[in-house]
Amino acid sequence: MTVRRVEAALVAVVFVSTALVGYLWVQRFVRRGGHPFFYQSYFEPAVMLACGHGFVLSRPQPPALAAFLAEKRDSFHCEELPRDLELTTDALVQRPWRYLLTTVALAWKVLGLSWTGLAPLFGAFYAATAVAVYVLCRQLAGPVASLAATAAFSLSPLQLANLANLRDYAKAPFVVWLAALLAAMVVRPLRPGAVVLLALGYGLIMGIGYGFRTDLLIAFPPLVVAIVLFLPGGITRQLLTKVVALGALATGFLVAAAPILSSVASRGGCQWHFSLLGLTDPFNEALGVGGGAYSWGHLYKDEYLWATISSYAARLRPDLGYIEYCSREYDIASGGYLRSVLATFPADILTRAYAAVFQVLDLPFRHVIGVPYLGTLAAILFVGGVAMVNRRLALFATFAIAYFGGHTAIQFLPRHFFPFEFVSLAILAVIVDRAMNPVAAAPGALQRATVFVVAVIVVLAIPLLILRSYQNRVVIDLLDRYAVASATPAPLEQSAAGRFRLPRPLEGPGSSESEAVAALGRTRGRVLELAVAGCRAGSSITFDYDPTFPVANLSYTLPVSDLGRAGPTRIFEPVYAGFTGFTVSDAAPSCVVQASYLEGLERVPLHLPAQLTRDWRAQPQYQQIKRFR
Repeated sequence: MTVRRVEAALVAVVFVSTALVGYLWVQRFVRRGGHPFFYQSYFEPAVMLACGHGFVLSRPQPPALAAFLAEKRDSFHCEELPRDLELTTDALVQRPWRYLLTTVALAWKVLGLSWTGLAPLFGAFYAATAVAVYVLCRQLAGPVASLAATAAFSLSPLQLANLANLRDYAKAPFVVWLAALLAAMVVRPLRPGAVVLLALGYGLIMGIGYGFRTDLLIAFPPLVVAIVLFLPGGITRQLLTKVVALGALATGFLVAAAPILSSVASRGGCQWHFSLLGLTDPFNEALGVGGGAYSWGHLYKDEYLWATISSYAARLRPDLGYIEYCSREYDIASGGYLRSVLATFPADILTRAYAAVFQVLDLPFRHVIGVPYLGTLAAILFVGGVAMVNRRLALFATFAIAYFGGHTAIQFLPRHFFPFEFVSLAILAVIVDRAMNPVAAAPGALQRATVFVVAVIVVLAIPLLILRSYQNRVVIDLLDRYAVASATPAPLEQSAAGRFRLPRPLEGPGSSESEAVAALGRTRGRVLELAVAGCRAGSSITFDYDPTFPVANLSYTLPVSDLGRAGPTRIFEPVYAGFTGFTVSDAAPSCVVQASYLEGLERVPLHLPAQLTRDWRAQPQYQQIKRFR
């Protein structure tokens, strides 16, 4: 049997075995009472496609279909759709998911229309991801180490835990296959035609993946960088091949993603929404970062960010009019807001990226108690080992690790970062393979590797230090504008000890849920200042919103470490439509709170929560990785 046949047989074994693992695990998960969640209520176009009606919605939605989409029943039959059913494409917000929903529709045509019947599709996605891991590792290591890495990936608790979320797991095969193509282009010299074909395939795969999850766009920059900087032969050679390859990449992507791109361009698609949500407070703990007197927002909630963006647009982009959620106008406004965040907090963005790299590298080792940064140590060993042989590949490895790990800081949730467990497993495959097949190092190789690793650390640290110096000045200037702004007393009345209320909710949200939600798209918001003194340690402040409609309720409890014990603490909090007042947990008379609205900040792009103690200017106004403080 030839080597290629053996390799093909191994790939077939990997696919069949992992497909079976994924299929059986999903069935077992459901049998034990688990609930696969992947926004099933949005899958109506998939049902319509499976029933031969096209990528459309029904109006009104038939009761049987509504029950199926609400998971009140497991199966559905096309015969249950009325013959006079009215179809529409209005409010078809699922357009960016077109390829995912089409894939589900095809599966339903074969397997029958049911949620539990999709288990083979889960298994197919799982197997496609595992094969991609094996193909990637085989470009770097031998078959034994590659099979071991693939097995570790396929049996990983992190992978299995995310498999039940079909919408998010569906991007995993695309992510890992793109990484495999990236490695194939850089690791070994290729003929110009092969480089162009790989770039075209990369673009096609990314374009198709974009129709599953729009965050696949994050895969575009690494191949551009690889083509320009890391192809064998150096930066200035093969210029024509590089230009043609970049054209092939763009062509493949545009052809494959055309339906999605046209929809997003004309109707919007929350392109920057998720990046901004990823900056909210819950992600600080997940990334292990903290510091500064400011926050970008307390709640990981779509409506909270919608209110923030609407307030920004009302002040600085009134030409956009009403800001409908995830509309084209929303994309424009949120893009402008994000640019202001990046310009003001560049050091924090870099810090969060570095923190994400450490976290991603540790994914396979999280169950190894008491050994933090084991993945980082493995990565340093890997990069140093590559540098002993080939500096170009060592630079590429450093870039790939930093990019694939760092970009997960955009929204550091398991459903976003789980596919990147392959990074450390591929590194381990190489280390194990080299341990099994040792090769004598050339004279001076260890010294060159040491110098390379030290140089990389220095090069990564210097921009962070420069950006921290810049950000510290800019943020102090921003917070000073809050501190010196004129203020008018807020019309709050103390209804009980520690409880302060407005006569009526700010920008009254209306009498129905739809009115309350719509109010978030036109809110101007206000910046509330609380001057707090004399409160007990461990006290907190709850900013209260109208609780009538939970979807529009932005209430939040703010723990405050120093509530005016060393002099008054000034707390700044942007408040939006539906705000009704605040409650201080310390109801003692010694806890004094004065409330006012800031004026004159209409042209300030960023209205951020902040806590200013007496010595706030002496504190670093940038985030730090907590372990390194």
